[in-house]
Amino acid sequence: MLDLSIDAKKLRAIADEFEASDEDLRKAYFRALGRTASRMRTMARKAIREGLELRSAAVLKARLRMTRQKPRGDLIGGARLWIGENDMPLRYFKGRVSKTATGVSVGSRSVAGGFIGTGANGATMPFVRKGSGRLPIEAVSVEVQDDVDEILDREVYPEIAEYFFNTFRAEVRARTIYNVGG
Repeated sequence: MLDLSIDAKKLRAIADEFEASDEDLRKAYFRALGRTASRMRTMARKAIREGLELRSAAVLKARLRMTRQKPRGDLIGGARLWIGENDMPLRYFKGRVSKTATGVSVGSRSVAGGFIGTGANGATMPFVRKGSGRLPIEAVSVEVQDDVDEILDREVYPEIAEYFFNTFRAEVRARTIYNVGG
């Protein structure tokens, strides 16, 4: 889960630099927070798609949920990105489903004991048998939690705070110097 928590002292220092009113500070903060939250979701989606070598980012849509935290007491609010890191079906990954000596592979990922079958939509998919008999079978899933965490730590976390403060500074500047936004 990506959590964007902001230091209020840094915000006040930027606001004092431009002599912003409390109203300008509040409006600039929430606009910068919204823009940063959207950027955080986009960056995470792109990084995960490229890092895991997924066919499409559409499969991540339901796995990325943005929530905003309302200000309460001394807390000024924030944003949190929930990322579903449960197993992903092997068919989501780039590559052709191919039979190997030990099972099946899709791209660089392989599963021992798997076989190729036809899914409900008519596409070829990797399956694995659940028991010793012919049935039941299930589609092959791959654990991605460790890979996702490593990708986010490397590509998304370091840039988020810097992006927020740059956006906040630009918003405060626009509201005070250029009188944008009333």
